Formats: sequence, structure tokens, C-alpha cells
Amino acid sequence: MLWLDFLGGITLPISVNEKTQELEGNIRNSLVDGTAAEGRLETNDRIIARVTDGIYREPWSAFRELVSNAYDADATSVSIDCDYPFFNEVRISDDGIGMDSQTVADLLTNIGGSSKRTFRGKSLGTVNTSDPTESPSGRKLIGKIGIGLFAVAQLTNHFQIITKRKGNSERISATVKINTYRENAHTDEADETYASGTYKVVAEKTSDIDAHGTTIVLMNIQRAVREKLQSREIWDALDEQENEETFGLFDIVSKPNFHIGRVGANGELSIPSSLPWTATDSPKEKFQKLFDRTIELGRNSSDRTDLSHLDNYLKMVWRLSLGSPIKYLETHPFEFTGLTNFDFFELSNKPKGGASRIDLTGDQSIRTAMGLEAGTKDPLSEFTVFIDGVELFRPVKLSEVLQGSKNLPRPMFFAGKVETNFGDASADRSGGKLAFEAYLYWNSKIIPKESIGALIRVNGASGTLFDPDFLGYQIAEQTRKKQVTCEIFVLEGLDGALNIDRESYNTSHAHYLYIQKWLHNAFRQFATQHKKIGREVREIEIERISTDVTSKLTDIAGEVWERMRGDDIGLPTIETRPLNHGDSLPVKVGGNEISWDQPRIKERRIGRPDRIEAISIILDAYGILELLDDERRADLLFDIATIFEDDA
Repeated sequence: MLWLDFLGGITLPISVNEKTQELEGNIRNSLVDGTAAEGRLETNDRIIARVTDGIYREPWSAFRELVSNAYDADATSVSIDCDYPFFNEVRISDDGIGMDSQTVADLLTNIGGSSKRTFRGKSLGTVNTSDPTESPSGRKLIGKIGIGLFAVAQLTNHFQIITKRKGNSERISATVKINTYRENAHTDEADETYASGTYKVVAEKTSDIDAHGTTIVLMNIQRAVREKLQSREIWDALDEQENEETFGLFDIVSKPNFHIGRVGANGELSIPSSLPWTATDSPKEKFQKLFDRTIELGRNSSDRTDLSHLDNYLKMVWRLSLGSPIKYLETHPFEFTGLTNFDFFELSNKPKGGASRIDLTGDQSIRTAMGLEAGTKDPLSEFTVFIDGVELFRPVKLSEVLQGSKNLPRPMFFAGKVETNFGDASADRSGGKLAFEAYLYWNSKIIPKESIGALIRVNGASGTLFDPDFLGYQIAEQTRKKQVTCEIFVLEGLDGALNIDRESYNTSHAHYLYIQKWLHNAFRQFATQHKKIGREVREIEIERISTDVTSKLTDIAGEVWERMRGDDIGLPTIETRPLNHGDSLPVKVGGNEISWDQPRIKERRIGRPDRIEAISIILDAYGILELLDDERRADLLFDIATIFEDDA
């Protein structure tokens, strides 16, 4: 057994005080010789302490980063065991390439200095030999700056890394303790070194040469994290409501329909779990039931969102599945074909352009028609994530059936793609090349509600949830905003706009601004088409109703004619001629001329000629028109027309 004696913090080759004194001396010397003092800016270790003190807002974000690390390590499967509902210890295991002693040493001595996207990573085997922005197998890397591993600081300050690389005869185990900023807040500022934590690493021989992968064991999960995942605040709020004398007046907390149970003060399970699946269901069936039953509850609730029916643990499972680079529950949106009950459109990239309809033939997909790549770039073709026996899938479902009002014939699907180098502007100004693909899907009701808005995925992963405001779209489209799901798949670029937590963006970055402007233009194109099709549908419906009413009036008039004149005399033919203002009214009924050339007829608009024609037949069937001369016959029909005018 070989011990690598890495104990304590990192000792700098030259102390902070010596560097400071040297720079101070150079600055003073510039008074004499005018030579500027030059050097490199360096980050104090306290910055790392603040970073590792928890840069992520929610526990699911930390799990997301660990999943992304496994993806970057060419894993095809990740398994998370949370030990719910107690959460005393969490294990994350993957079948990636693993690490050798050199890689582990580099990791522990270069926090925040990731070998990813660097040429150093080539020698360590953590990146592709021809492209440092890709994993060894050619995946576009998600991680960048080397703090993903320390996402665990959101969950615990004590963890273990067990890792092995294929072909090596040793397995390496590193136990790490991270010092939080709070623990070191009162350390003497004059200290030459500042320990972000300690580690102890051991390598041991193994006969399983072909084994590979990494397991991270999170020990002593922070109390606040355990209570969060146990939904302690929800259960306590329910207790308070039950004990309040005013119970019912301020009932704003509802018991989750599905939960992992309640852990009592003594650490025992006081309320059994209520899960949407059974223990005998397969991993995929479990997630399918979580999705289906959550959606069903959300559909039948007017005042609660879909996820409000879940406890915090199940919400974490849902959000982790949304942000991970995994498969969709049903199909990738770009795989819909001409057999799908969608209206397909291609989005224009021109500032004032309009979307154009796409007619897909048979089983031709929108991907094939437009040459879209998102969802096909993984050279390993597989990446699965399991959490406590549940296989995760992206919980995004684009239904072929209209979910709400039927004011349009079918859902609408808009797709677009962009590749730009910003007119050959320098990378310093533009951030480099930007390429992305996107879709906007409309339905009269979006299910689940959490899919309302726009979501940006960078290299297949996302640290954010759907943005219902569509990156600040200011046009008053409140109704349509609630009827659209949009995903933007960034194939190249935008990394520089991601903030350190990967949950927000530098909104002044050129790439973000470009995507924001493109999305707003795309939404405008969608709204224009939506309005256009809506008008066409309404006009067709009005015409259909008008035709149905005219047919019914003709039938009624025919029945009266047959009753009064018998079936041996045919229905009289009514000839019409247009008036000056565009209406058409009868000029001949049953062979009797009727003059409509009276001034008052020309001055009045008659709204329903078909109704007057039917009345003309009925009056003629009773022989009334035969008793009148042309002028009085015209007066009679005009007066009847006037009565019905307001009902036109």
C-alpha cells in the first residue's frame, strides 16, 4: 500500500508577504528610474474558501455539477444513492475514465485551475488529444474552470473520492475536508498560507485491471441540506396550521401528494412515504409514473403548479432530470415527422423576417428537413442517470393534441438555427463563434406548467429552469407567453457568458445578447403566424356557420312551399342583382318582377339577404306577393329586411 503524503494546505513557493514586499519595492524604485512595476494578478486562497462555501442555490445544483463531471469523464452511466429519507451519506458512482495518481494530484493542487479545455489536460488524459474543449471520446465539455467537484461543499465539507483508470493496477482513494470561509473568518490576516482544506490520499493495488470509473462518497451531510431534502419546513408549516385557532383563514400550505415520508425529531420515520411508483416498477417506469401523475394533478389544479404536488426531494429529482445531458422521456423535439399532428415552420434569422411553413413528407423529420444537429453529437451515444433506482429523463413532453381551447386546428412547431462569427470581429469583442439551434412549441395549454418559457442548454446541459419571461421579452404577449415551450441548444459558444454557478448569465456578454435578440425576433415571428392562422380559422368558421344557416333556411322555405303548393310545383328561382353598396337582394320571385330601385333601398344596408330570400319564398307560397304590385311588394320585403337588420 502506497501512501501519498498530501497533508494540509498548499504552500506557495514564495510567501505572500515576500511578494508584496517585492512589489512595494519595485513601485518605489519607479520614482527613481521611471520603470513600471509589472507582474501577474493572483487570487488569494480566501477566494477559494468563499467559493467552496457554497456557490449553488439548491442541492439539486450540486448533484447536477457532479453529473456533468461524470459526463465530461466519458461516463455512460451515473448512479446516485441518496439514502433517503435520512440522507446521512450520499454516493455518486460513474463508469467514466477515472483518474490516476497524476490526475488526482493535479485535481487537489489546482482547485479552480481545471485541466479541462487546456493543453495540460492532454498529458493528464482528461481531454481529447486533438481538441482540449472535448472529452477524450469527443464530447463537448460541460465543465470549464475546475470547481465542479467542489459543488459537494453545498452538501458537505467531508467527502471521499475513489477512482481508477482502465489499464492501471492501482485504485486511488482521497479523503477531503474543506474549510469553509466561516470557519476561517478570524484567521490572522498576516498568515503566509491559508488552508482551503486538507486531504489524505492512498493508492492500493488491485487485480481488476479493466475496471474504471469514479465514486464520490459524501459523508456527514449538512443538517440544513438534510432538512431541506426532507421537506422539514413543509411538514412544520402543516403542523403550525393545524394548531392555529384561525386554521382555514390562512391555509396556504398544502401537503405534498407525493413524498418520501416524514422523519421525526427522533430520527425515525413518523409518516410513511407516498410515492407515485411501486417498488416493483422498472427504473424507467418509476420516472414515467412520476411524470404522468404529477402532470395529472397539475392539470386538475387551477391554483397550484405541477411541482407543488411534490416534496423537496422529488422536486430535486425532477430538476436534476431537466438540467442533465440525458434523453427525453419520449422523443427529441427535432425527431417529430410529417406524420406528427403539428404545423411546422422555419424561423428566419433576418431582423424583420417571417417564419415560413415547412411541409414534411411522411416520416421525414424536422431534423432531416433543416439539417439540425442537437441531440446527435454524443460519440458514446448513451448517457444515463439513476437516482435511488429511478432512471432520469428530460421531463419535457410536446403533445400532438390541443390541451385547452380548440381555437387552432393543431399545435405549432417553429425551428431555427444560427451560426455566426459576428462579422469576423475579434474574439475579445465577440466572444468567438456562436452556433445554436432552437424550437418554439405552441399549444393552447402547456403541460407541465414548469415547461412554460425558454430554456438554454449549453453542450446538452442546463443550470437554469424555464424562463417564463423569454429572456426579458417586453411585448405584451402575456397569454401567448403561457402557451409556449422553447429550448435553445447551444452547440458552440456562450460559455464565456455563464457565471461561475452555471445558473445565470452575464447579460451584457455578446453571445447572450445575440441569443436574447434572436429569441425575441423568433417569438414575434411565432405570434405573427399564430394571429394569421387564427384569423383564417375564424373566417372559415364564419363561412361554415353562414353556409349551415343558409342551408337550414332553404330547407324551411322548401317545406313551407311544398305544404302550400304541393310537390308538383317546383321551388321558385330567385334571381338577384347587386345594389350600389354591394349587397345582393331578390329582383324576381316566382316570375314576378320586384323593383328595388327605390332610393331608400339604395341608402340602407341589408345584412342577411339569404333570410329575406327565404321569407320571399314563404310569402309567395301563401300567395301574398301575387296580391301586391311591384312597389308594394318591394316595400313589404324591405320592411321585413329592416326588422332583421340588427340581427345580421
